[in-house]
Amino acid sequence: MTTNLSNEFMIISKHRMKSHYYLKFKACLESLNNSQIIFKESESSNSIGGIVIHVIEHIKRNTQRLINPDIKYESGIENLFTDPVQDKEILIEHLQQTFAEFDIAISDAASLDMYNIYHLVEHTGYHLGQVVDRTQRLTGVKFQFVQNGIDEKSLKEAIDKELVKNMK
Repeated sequence: MTTNLSNEFMIISKHRMKSHYYLKFKACLESLNNSQIIFKESESSNSIGGIVIHVIEHIKRNTQRLINPDIKYESGIENLFTDPVQDKEILIEHLQQTFAEFDIAISDAASLDMYNIYHLVEHTGYHLGQVVDRTQRLTGVKFQFVQNGIDEKSLKEAIDKELVKNMK
């Protein structure tokens, strides 16, 4: 029974990350120019690009832990909000690659540390909210994610489809 719960948790986490969070991050970045990506509303705030770099690093670390649970890091990433040095197309590519690697790693993981995965999903969602809000303020774009199919109903359908496939 624990295995089924763990498998369901993995599938939900994987789909929330790739089918919701990645698509929303990508839509935000695509609507911005390079200057907007590194713009800071104040000296003490982080740029959208800095937040994305932070999220990418957090996902990378968790992906590496899925592959090698014994990996240890000497420092945290709580202050890692560096502005990207590349243009937005490279940042989007880096984001896509990071989410794709996470998708593979979580699908192939021999075991899951549910606490860390839950933290990753929650942390990513928190920063996604920041990015969406800042992007909307900078561009005036009102993302219609639900109207464009990035909604809980579609997410649940994708999850249920994979759960049924895994039962066979």
